[in-house]
Amino acid sequence: VPAYAPKFVKETLGEMIAMRGEKIPVSKLPDDGTFPTGTTKYEKRNIAEKIPVWNSDICIQCGNCTMVCPHAVIRLKAYDPKEAAGAPTTFKSVDARGKELAGLKATLQIAPEDCTGCGACVNICPVNDKVNVGRKAINLESQPALREAEVKNWDFFMAIPDTPAKYLNLALPKGIGMRRPLFEFSGACAGCGETPYLKLMTQLFGDRALCANATGCSSIYGGNLPTTPYTTRPDGKGPAWSNSLFED
Repeated sequence: VPAYAPKFVKETLGEMIAMRGEKIPVSKLPDDGTFPTGTTKYEKRNIAEKIPVWNSDICIQCGNCTMVCPHAVIRLKAYDPKEAAGAPTTFKSVDARGKELAGLKATLQIAPEDCTGCGACVNICPVNDKVNVGRKAINLESQPALREAEVKNWDFFMAIPDTPAKYLNLALPKGIGMRRPLFEFSGACAGCGETPYLKLMTQLFGDRALCANATGCSSIYGGNLPTTPYTTRPDGKGPAWSNSLFED
Protein backbone atom coordinates (compact mmCIF):
# COMPACT_ATOMS: atom_id res chain seq x y z
CA VAL A 1 0.00 0.00 0.00
CA PRO A 2 1.23 3.57 -0.61
CA ALA A 3 2.81 5.67 2.12
CA TYR A 4 -0.12 8.11 2.12
CA ALA A 5 -2.64 5.40 3.05
CA PRO A 6 -4.48 5.82 6.38
CA LYS A 7 -3.04 4.17 9.47
CA PHE A 8 -5.69 1.43 9.56
CA VAL A 9 -5.00 0.55 5.93
CA LYS A 10 -1.25 0.32 6.50
CA GLU A 11 -1.31 -1.52 9.81
CA THR A 12 -4.29 -3.83 9.29
CA LEU A 13 -5.51 -4.10 5.70
CA GLY A 14 -1.99 -3.80 4.33
CA GLU A 15 -0.86 -6.71 6.47
CA MET A 16 -3.73 -8.79 5.12
CA ILE A 17 -2.75 -7.87 1.56
CA ALA A 18 0.82 -8.97 2.33
CA MET A 19 -0.52 -12.34 3.58
CA ARG A 20 0.50 -11.59 7.16
CA GLY A 21 -3.00 -11.48 8.58
CA GLU A 22 -2.25 -14.08 11.24
CA LYS A 23 0.18 -11.63 12.86
CA ILE A 24 -2.37 -8.83 13.31
CA PRO A 25 -3.25 -8.36 17.01
CA VAL A 26 -6.94 -8.21 17.93
CA SER A 27 -6.38 -4.65 19.16
CA LYS A 28 -5.91 -3.51 15.55
CA LEU A 29 -9.26 -4.91 14.38
CA PRO A 30 -12.48 -2.83 14.47
CA ASP A 31 -14.36 -3.27 17.76
CA ASP A 32 -17.72 -3.61 16.02
CA GLY A 33 -16.50 -5.49 12.96
CA THR A 34 -17.15 -2.53 10.66
CA PHE A 35 -14.53 -2.02 7.98
CA PRO A 36 -14.10 1.24 6.03
CA THR A 37 -15.28 1.53 2.42
CA GLY A 38 -13.34 2.87 -0.55
CA THR A 39 -10.11 1.08 0.33
CA THR A 40 -9.35 -0.59 -3.01
CA LYS A 41 -7.61 2.61 -4.11
CA TYR A 42 -4.82 1.77 -1.68
CA GLU A 43 -4.27 -1.77 -3.00
CA LYS A 44 -1.90 -1.13 -5.89
CA ARG A 45 -1.77 -4.50 -7.64
CA ASN A 46 0.28 -3.50 -10.72
CA ILE A 47 -0.80 -6.61 -12.62
CA ALA A 48 -1.13 -5.17 -16.14
CA GLU A 49 1.74 -5.70 -18.55
CA LYS A 50 0.15 -3.13 -20.85
CA ILE A 51 -2.12 -0.19 -20.05
CA PRO A 52 -4.20 2.22 -22.17
CA VAL A 53 -2.56 5.37 -23.49
CA TRP A 54 -4.76 8.23 -24.67
CA ASN A 55 -4.16 9.81 -28.08
CA SER A 56 -5.62 13.23 -27.32
CA ASP A 57 -5.03 14.46 -30.89
CA ILE A 58 -7.71 12.26 -32.45
CA CYS A 59 -10.00 11.43 -29.51
CA ILE A 60 -13.61 12.59 -29.96
CA GLN A 61 -14.28 12.39 -26.19
CA CYS A 62 -17.26 10.06 -26.63
CA GLY A 63 -16.75 8.45 -23.22
CA ASN A 64 -17.20 4.88 -24.47
CA CYS A 65 -13.94 3.72 -22.91
CA THR A 66 -14.90 5.07 -19.49
CA MET A 67 -18.25 3.29 -19.76
CA VAL A 68 -16.88 -0.20 -20.48
CA CYS A 69 -13.88 -0.14 -18.14
CA PRO A 70 -14.56 -2.93 -15.61
CA HIS A 71 -12.37 -1.42 -12.90
CA ALA A 72 -13.09 2.32 -13.26
CA VAL A 73 -9.46 3.06 -14.08
CA ILE A 74 -10.31 5.33 -17.02
CA ARG A 75 -11.74 8.70 -16.00
CA LEU A 76 -12.85 11.74 -17.99
CA LYS A 77 -13.13 15.30 -16.70
CA ALA A 78 -13.94 18.71 -18.14
CA TYR A 79 -12.61 21.57 -16.06
CA ASP A 80 -11.61 25.22 -15.92
CA PRO A 81 -8.24 25.74 -17.69
CA LYS A 82 -6.77 27.24 -14.51
CA GLU A 83 -7.01 23.80 -12.86
CA ALA A 84 -4.24 22.58 -15.17
CA ALA A 85 -1.74 25.04 -13.72
CA GLY A 86 1.26 23.22 -12.31
CA ALA A 87 0.44 19.96 -14.07
CA PRO A 88 3.18 17.36 -14.61
CA THR A 89 4.96 17.77 -17.93
CA THR A 90 3.40 14.57 -19.31
CA PHE A 91 -0.16 15.49 -18.27
CA LYS A 92 -2.47 15.76 -21.29
CA SER A 93 -5.09 18.50 -21.48
CA VAL A 94 -7.04 19.53 -24.59
CA ASP A 95 -10.05 21.67 -25.42
CA ALA A 96 -13.26 19.98 -24.33
CA ARG A 97 -15.54 19.00 -27.21
CA GLY A 98 -19.19 20.07 -27.34
CA LYS A 99 -20.77 23.51 -27.23
CA GLU A 100 -21.96 22.93 -23.67
CA LEU A 101 -18.30 22.58 -22.64
CA ALA A 102 -17.00 25.61 -24.53
CA GLY A 103 -14.08 27.25 -22.78
CA LEU A 104 -13.25 24.18 -20.69
CA LYS A 105 -10.36 21.74 -20.91
CA ALA A 106 -10.70 17.96 -20.93
CA THR A 107 -8.50 15.07 -19.84
CA LEU A 108 -8.88 11.32 -20.14
CA GLN A 109 -6.69 9.75 -17.48
CA ILE A 110 -5.74 6.17 -16.64
CA ALA A 111 -4.85 4.78 -13.20
CA PRO A 112 -1.75 2.78 -14.18
CA GLU A 113 -1.37 0.70 -11.02
CA ASP A 114 -5.05 -0.33 -10.89
CA CYS A 115 -5.56 -1.27 -14.55
CA THR A 116 -5.77 -4.99 -15.39
CA GLY A 117 -4.86 -4.53 -19.07
CA CYS A 118 -8.01 -6.22 -20.39
CA GLY A 119 -8.21 -4.04 -23.51
CA ALA A 120 -11.99 -3.47 -23.38
CA CYS A 121 -11.37 0.25 -23.87
CA VAL A 122 -9.42 -0.31 -27.07
CA ASN A 123 -12.06 -2.67 -28.44
CA ILE A 124 -14.89 -0.17 -27.89
CA CYS A 125 -13.03 2.89 -29.20
CA PRO A 126 -14.73 4.06 -32.45
CA VAL A 127 -11.84 6.23 -33.66
CA ASN A 128 -9.23 4.79 -36.02
CA ASP A 129 -5.92 6.56 -36.50
CA LYS A 130 -5.74 7.43 -40.21
CA VAL A 131 -1.99 8.03 -40.03
CA ASN A 132 -0.96 5.00 -37.98
CA VAL A 133 -3.12 2.20 -39.37
CA GLY A 134 -4.27 -0.28 -36.75
CA ARG A 135 -4.14 2.20 -33.89
CA LYS A 136 -7.00 4.07 -32.25
CA ALA A 137 -7.62 7.04 -29.96
CA ILE A 138 -6.64 4.76 -27.07
CA ASN A 139 -4.01 2.02 -27.34
CA LEU A 140 -2.27 -0.48 -25.08
CA GLU A 141 1.40 0.15 -24.34
CA SER A 142 3.96 -1.32 -21.93
CA GLN A 143 3.12 -0.38 -18.34
CA PRO A 144 6.55 -0.34 -16.61
CA ALA A 145 7.89 2.46 -18.80
CA LEU A 146 4.78 4.56 -18.19
CA ARG A 147 4.06 3.82 -14.53
CA GLU A 148 6.02 6.54 -12.74
CA ALA A 149 4.81 9.39 -14.95
CA GLU A 150 1.22 8.17 -15.09
CA VAL A 151 1.01 7.78 -11.31
CA LYS A 152 1.87 11.48 -11.01
CA ASN A 153 -0.64 12.32 -13.74
CA TRP A 154 -3.35 10.29 -12.00
CA ASP A 155 -2.73 11.99 -8.65
CA PHE A 156 -2.87 15.41 -10.30
CA PHE A 157 -6.02 14.48 -12.22
CA MET A 158 -7.83 13.27 -9.10
CA ALA A 159 -7.08 16.59 -7.38
CA ILE A 160 -8.95 18.46 -10.13
CA PRO A 161 -12.57 19.17 -9.08
CA ASP A 162 -15.21 16.89 -10.57
CA THR A 163 -17.06 18.24 -13.59
CA PRO A 164 -20.07 20.26 -12.34
CA ALA A 165 -23.42 18.49 -12.74
CA LYS A 166 -24.79 21.27 -14.98
CA TYR A 167 -22.48 20.09 -17.77
CA LEU A 168 -23.42 16.40 -17.58
CA ASN A 169 -25.85 14.80 -20.01
CA LEU A 170 -26.48 11.46 -18.32
CA ALA A 171 -28.18 10.11 -21.43
CA LEU A 172 -24.74 9.81 -23.06
CA PRO A 173 -21.60 7.83 -22.12
CA LYS A 174 -19.66 11.10 -22.17
CA GLY A 175 -21.81 12.67 -19.47
CA ILE A 176 -21.81 9.54 -17.34
CA GLY A 177 -18.06 9.20 -17.79
CA MET A 178 -17.56 12.61 -16.19
CA ARG A 179 -19.46 11.60 -13.06
CA ARG A 180 -17.35 10.06 -10.30
CA PRO A 181 -17.96 6.29 -10.00
CA LEU A 182 -18.62 4.94 -6.51
CA PHE A 183 -17.50 1.42 -7.36
CA GLU A 184 -13.83 1.25 -8.27
CA PHE A 185 -10.75 -0.97 -8.55
CA SER A 186 -12.50 -4.18 -7.53
CA GLY A 187 -10.85 -7.58 -7.49
CA ALA A 188 -13.03 -8.80 -10.36
CA CYS A 189 -11.36 -10.61 -13.25
CA ALA A 190 -9.76 -8.62 -16.05
CA GLY A 191 -12.44 -7.75 -18.60
CA CYS A 192 -15.32 -8.56 -16.23
CA GLY A 193 -18.71 -8.06 -17.87
CA GLU A 194 -20.64 -7.41 -14.65
CA THR A 195 -18.72 -4.61 -12.97
CA PRO A 196 -19.32 -1.94 -15.64
CA TYR A 197 -23.03 -2.19 -14.82
CA LEU A 198 -22.42 -1.83 -11.08
CA LYS A 199 -20.16 1.13 -11.73
CA LEU A 200 -22.83 2.68 -13.98
CA MET A 201 -25.47 2.18 -11.29
CA THR A 202 -23.39 4.13 -8.78
CA GLN A 203 -22.79 6.92 -11.29
CA LEU A 204 -26.50 7.25 -12.05
CA PHE A 205 -27.93 6.85 -8.55
CA GLY A 206 -25.08 7.61 -6.13
CA ASP A 207 -26.15 7.57 -2.49
CA ARG A 208 -29.69 6.57 -3.51
CA ALA A 209 -28.47 3.14 -4.64
CA LEU A 210 -29.29 0.21 -2.36
CA CYS A 211 -27.71 -3.12 -3.31
CA ALA A 212 -29.24 -6.34 -1.95
CA ASN A 213 -26.60 -8.77 -3.16
CA ALA A 214 -27.16 -12.49 -3.65
CA THR A 215 -24.15 -14.77 -3.34
CA GLY A 216 -21.94 -15.02 -6.41
CA CYS A 217 -19.14 -13.14 -8.13
CA SER A 218 -20.72 -9.80 -7.24
CA SER A 219 -20.65 -10.61 -3.52
CA ILE A 220 -17.05 -11.78 -3.69
CA TYR A 221 -15.58 -8.75 -5.46
CA GLY A 222 -18.13 -6.38 -3.90
CA GLY A 223 -17.87 -7.17 -0.20
CA ASN A 224 -14.56 -8.92 0.23
CA LEU A 225 -11.64 -8.28 2.52
CA PRO A 226 -9.10 -6.85 2.83
CA THR A 227 -10.33 -3.99 0.62
CA THR A 228 -13.76 -2.74 -0.45
CA PRO A 229 -14.58 -1.29 -3.91
CA TYR A 230 -17.79 0.53 -2.95
CA THR A 231 -16.84 4.06 -2.00
CA THR A 232 -18.29 7.50 -1.30
CA ARG A 233 -18.36 10.99 -2.73
CA PRO A 234 -16.20 13.68 -1.10
CA ASP A 235 -19.19 14.47 1.15
CA GLY A 236 -19.01 10.95 2.60
CA LYS A 237 -22.20 9.64 0.97
CA GLY A 238 -22.46 6.64 -1.31
CA PRO A 239 -24.44 3.48 -2.12
CA ALA A 240 -25.51 0.99 0.57
CA TRP A 241 -24.63 -2.69 0.09
CA SER A 242 -25.71 -5.86 1.85
CA ASN A 243 -25.27 -9.59 1.30
CA SER A 244 -28.19 -11.33 2.97
CA LEU A 245 -27.21 -14.98 2.90
CA PHE A 246 -24.52 -17.42 1.87
CA GLU A 247 -25.74 -20.84 0.73
CA ASP A 248 -22.65 -22.26 -0.93
